[in-house]
Amino acid sequence: MGTNNISRRGFLGASAAVMAGVAGLAATGCSAESSLETTEETGLPVDPAKGGEWIPAACWHNCGGRCMNKVMVKDGAVVRQKTDDTHEDSFDYPQQRGCVRGKTQQQQCFGADRLKYPIKRKGWSPDNPNGELRGKDEWERISWDEAIDYIAGQFKTIKEKYGNQAFLLGSYGSRLAFSPLLAWGGHTSTADTTSHGAYLLNTANTIGIPHTDAGVCNDRTDMLNADTIVFYASNPAWSAPGTPSYHYIRAKEAGVKFITVDPIYTASAQMLDAEWIPIRTGTDTAFLLGVASEMIRLDKAEGNVVDWDFLDKYTVGFDADHKPEDLKEDVNFLDYLEGKYDGVKHDAEWASEICGVPTDKITWFAREIGKEKNVWLLHNFAAARCNGSENVPQLFMTIGAMGGHMGKPGNCVANNYHANAGNGGPSLVKAGKTGYPSLKNEIDGVIPGPQVWEACMTGKYRMVGDWYSGKGSQAGEDRTCDIHCIIHDENAYLQTGPNMKRGIEAHRKMDFVLSKAQFMTTQAMYSDIVLPVTTQWEVPGGLSASNREFLFCFKQVTEPLYEAKTDVQINSLIMEALGVDPKTVYPISEKQAFFNSIATATVIKNDDSGKFETLVTITDEDIAEWGVEGKPQTGRVTLKEFISNGGYQVERKKGDKYSSFIGYSDFIKDPEGKPLTTKSGKFEITCQAKADLFNSIGLCDHEYAPYPEYIVPTLGYETTFKDGKIGGEKGEYPYLLFNPHYFRRSHSVFDNCPWLREAWANPVFLNASDAKEKGIENGDTVRVWTKYGEVLRKACCMENLMPGEVGIPHGSWVRVNEETGIDEGGADNYLTGNDISGGGVTSYNNNNCNFEKYDGPALEDDCNIDARILDLG
Repeated sequence: MGTNNISRRGFLGASAAVMAGVAGLAATGCSAESSLETTEETGLPVDPAKGGEWIPAACWHNCGGRCMNKVMVKDGAVVRQKTDDTHEDSFDYPQQRGCVRGKTQQQQCFGADRLKYPIKRKGWSPDNPNGELRGKDEWERISWDEAIDYIAGQFKTIKEKYGNQAFLLGSYGSRLAFSPLLAWGGHTSTADTTSHGAYLLNTANTIGIPHTDAGVCNDRTDMLNADTIVFYASNPAWSAPGTPSYHYIRAKEAGVKFITVDPIYTASAQMLDAEWIPIRTGTDTAFLLGVASEMIRLDKAEGNVVDWDFLDKYTVGFDADHKPEDLKEDVNFLDYLEGKYDGVKHDAEWASEICGVPTDKITWFAREIGKEKNVWLLHNFAAARCNGSENVPQLFMTIGAMGGHMGKPGNCVANNYHANAGNGGPSLVKAGKTGYPSLKNEIDGVIPGPQVWEACMTGKYRMVGDWYSGKGSQAGEDRTCDIHCIIHDENAYLQTGPNMKRGIEAHRKMDFVLSKAQFMTTQAMYSDIVLPVTTQWEVPGGLSASNREFLFCFKQVTEPLYEAKTDVQINSLIMEALGVDPKTVYPISEKQAFFNSIATATVIKNDDSGKFETLVTITDEDIAEWGVEGKPQTGRVTLKEFISNGGYQVERKKGDKYSSFIGYSDFIKDPEGKPLTTKSGKFEITCQAKADLFNSIGLCDHEYAPYPEYIVPTLGYETTFKDGKIGGEKGEYPYLLFNPHYFRRSHSVFDNCPWLREAWANPVFLNASDAKEKGIENGDTVRVWTKYGEVLRKACCMENLMPGEVGIPHGSWVRVNEETGIDEGGADNYLTGNDISGGGVTSYNNNNCNFEKYDGPALEDDCNIDARILDLG
């Protein structure tokens, strides 16, 4: 990176400044194995943990598993780690098992690359920021007093000159926005359709599916009633590892067939022996239209493919006889399919040319999801975070409705994402409230993610509206801004947001950039002052929602390491320096907030009422031992049991009352009494509210129709051709680039962990035939470039990747060679730009690219480089 006081020692290198309590861990980056003595060459090691204590430890990063993670602590050191063993394992009552990423949390806490104390960029001063040196400069250690003085001084100067709108919080949808500024007049924010893509634009008050369609996935036991489970753009074995895969394996063993629709034959597909439908990234709208058309054709030819009764009773807008009352023009979905509006018949042949799926495979899939089969249609959001993907949610709902796959056992149309992957339904156990007040942001400027770095450079952006409520408030309104300070709090948006190369330029333009960090992350590298913040192993504790039947509780593993402070402590110091009373934001201690969340936790009653009761019994002795305020109460489990067990899991039995949860069942049973929240009260296959929302944004010249239509993307398969027409001469960027979530990381987190870097090399995925044409073999260094940037990666040549596709795994930490301008770390967002779909979708997952065998020096393996350990003496 050019910062010549960042050591390139290995992550497992010794650290001279390790605190006494963790001295035994520092030399190996907290490697448990290193402390074990072998009794004989082939025997088991002697356990040095005798006399230690098992502690439930946080597994806090955003993979969605939220699994059980326990560590054995002896003399202040972690010497063992394990997952859930609180009860016997069974299909009905599964242990909440963690994955390999959770086991590397040791290196997140005790790694040799932890930031130890506040640091300042040498070239920065309050009078001269020397912004062009961000990412290149050296660092120096400063005290906490110095750091807070610098921060408060910069904040006061910027506010006086430009007002609070000049502060940008580089995050989106943050639940814990930067409280010092919120309590001091607010800040400009940025928002994004994030991982959910177009699903954030299609909410319950438009087409009829809930917010990101969470909460409508059937209970996990209902998988056994299915004939077929479809994974659409979904790879939970990588994106939500841990317990979810257990449920799918159970269904596989029970005889359920799996189908995967994806550019790559995923780890999940391999695990489940799934039938693969290879598809070009970003072409899902065309494919789904072809499937819908083929379902109709098959129904006419064979019968019993389309559930006409379901469409008649529960949907509007499928055909001319079921028009929504609020339509502004006389249109419907069936007529669009048949080409009555644009002269194009959107059938399997038409779809195949775009999506690359053979017509006979489209026919096969259409038959497989017909009304006579029990089908779970499960999607992740990859298909919806593409350019031109606005209509994917409406279409996925439509094919589910055409098969009648909602509201009855063995049938499901929902997401397969995050904590509810494979285990849908309302939570059976819930965390309580901390007691901290919520804060309102007095600045209403929200910059859409793809525009944020350009807005920092030009001072202009366009409001896209409130994605999270779907109301479209202020959509299409042109705004101005004057950003002078970027704050990175609990986010990695420079790394995980689009247009990273322009983002680096924007950071270098700022008067001041501040980061909290545990390591020298991308955000920290391009900052002026970096404050060392604790991990969740160093805070009093907390609760973490997992799947519907498990609430995870973690407690403190170690005191804060080195000079690291918690978020509450850091925010309080800044507020005091700004003249704001921290008690207005944090009226209680962190330990009290942890206690409150436990005391107010609830669990569903063991009766048929559906009501909740107190979860944890608390005694006067507990309150005295904790040194907190509270009242005794009676619950289902004692406080000591709750914490030592690492939380609480509702015990399940085959056929129990919780198994009856079926998404949309209330609406299906009583559509008049339990309507959906759409204008019609039904699923809207043609939806005026959707069209009005998209058209209000005004980011493109296209006039959106109420039905789900195909929109030619501004970046997609068509633009791989020189003239934009399929079948013509290929253009400068003839390949489709997609960014699969990778097992080595959770987004960008864990990318610095040595164990994971050694296990997963983070290559570029290439189709074997495409690679052979360019003389590329496995392990060769490859240059991949787009019109926005270029990266280097080692080749992984695959037969199980669709031709014409290039995969750069999401989240690798950027490592820009300042001489060449090439990112040698392989960051996916160094290759993306500020493209935004007309409806407001941040198009992370489809781009146009080219690649070649690199003629420069071969790239070293990631595990041998980029050990960002500050060496300040």
